[in-house]
Amino acid sequence: MTGTGSAGFAPAWDTYWRGTRENAAHKEGGVQEALLVEFWRELLQTQLARNPDLRVLDLACGNGAVTGFVRQISPALVVHCCDYSLHALVELERRHPGNLRVVADAARLPYADASIDLVASQYGVEYAGADAIVEAARLVAPGGTLALLLHVSEGAIYRECERNRDVVNAIRALDILALARSAFAAGFALNAGTATPETFKQAEQAFTPAVRGLEEILREAGPTVAGGLPGQLYRDIAHMYRKMSAYDPAEILGWLEGMARELDAYQGRMQSMLDAALPRDQLLALQAEVQAMGFAASPLRSLTVNDHSPAAAWALVMQRR
Repeated sequence: MTGTGSAGFAPAWDTYWRGTRENAAHKEGGVQEALLVEFWRELLQTQLARNPDLRVLDLACGNGAVTGFVRQISPALVVHCCDYSLHALVELERRHPGNLRVVADAARLPYADASIDLVASQYGVEYAGADAIVEAARLVAPGGTLALLLHVSEGAIYRECERNRDVVNAIRALDILALARSAFAAGFALNAGTATPETFKQAEQAFTPAVRGLEEILREAGPTVAGGLPGQLYRDIAHMYRKMSAYDPAEILGWLEGMARELDAYQGRMQSMLDAALPRDQLLALQAEVQAMGFAASPLRSLTVNDHSPAAAWALVMQRR
């Protein structure tokens, strides 16, 4: 990711890429990984067999999932990598050095018309809005290919993101960080002799129900929900609370503020995924618009892990005449 169709969420994604080495679109090694590998390997092998000097754009590239597939098949090929987040591109360079990197909005790209042989994106371009798909098609050279894996409304990733968002919203509703701040402040004041045991007891009694609420969320949702963030929150609070005297108050305050930012950013990322997911009717209309730009008609595919699972992605693959 990232484009700016969900402009308010761009900082949340930049925060993510600043602090992570994972892939934003899916968990590497997860159940979808084999499906994605198969899709890109088959497509890229066909494209490179026709043109070994293929000009490839990994659009809304994140840390370079598509670029990684390209480099596995053709290690010497230099890929054009474009993302709204500079931090994503820094991480991409660490993983796949030597490519051309451009910071840009996927809805307004700094590339000439018909200048790219393969414009590819994996769970990225749709974040910049539906117009970004048409903008991507503008770049495809005659005989070239537009290949986009897109989030599906009500699909497998959609449901996972919805669940994660709801869990984070439930945690925020507990007001646990503000209550933790008060409890820690009362504890430090008690240790310093500037507060009474009763004051600390009152703060602790107010804090305890929020902790119990977080425990209940973890019991119901499991330890890995929301990328493990709720579990980390619980473990860190428990550890620091037990060993409060070993910490500087400013250190605890800084951690609480950082965790509040992380929860806000995570909620923003999940909501942006939900907002970016495309229903079939909308995607078919976009496909018709792209076809009118000189692309051959192509059936819209949905990728699924198995016959009984919801769709993991729309696969929009179209060739320009």
